[in-house]
Parts: sequence; C-alpha cells; structure tokens
Amino acid sequence: MDTQPPSDKDSEDSESVDRLHRAYGRKVKDLLSQSDAETWIEDLWDMYTGFTHFSQEAGYDPRGHNRFVSFKQLVFFFQDVGKMKS
Repeated sequence: MDTQPPSDKDSEDSESVDRLHRAYGRKVKDLLSQSDAETWIEDLWDMYTGFTHFSQEAGYDPRGHNRFVSFKQLVFFFQDVGKMKS
C-alpha cells in the first residue's frame, strides 16, 4: 500500500484526467442532443446494414472483422448511455 502523500504531479495528472473526462462528457452530450441513444443505435444498424450489402458486392475486405468489432462497441456504448439516462 502506498503511504506517501499525493505529490503536486499526481494532483496535476488527476486534474488533467478530470478535464479530459469532462471534455468527453461534453462531446457525448453534444452528440446526444442531436438524437437519443436509441435513435443512434437504429441509425448505426442502418449504416452497418448498408455497408455489409456494399461489401458483399465489392468483395473481400480484410478489415471487415475489425469494422464489425468497432460497430459492436459503438452499439454497446449507446446502449450504456441510454441506460444512464433512464
């Protein structure tokens, strides 16, 4: 267990992280002011569905799995945000 008192550097790092989190929060708030989380999820599904139809016609995509994982994470993000607003 660390028994040393927090240093000025630790305090600065904590304040920097806090500012970053607040900035992220403002960006999310701006994003959700356009549409609610459920609408974003529906729109994401529409976009991904269109993308998968296109990719079937375009042929093999070596990054297809990575795109799906990114898409899935975005959907989970908006689901989590939607739960927070309830």
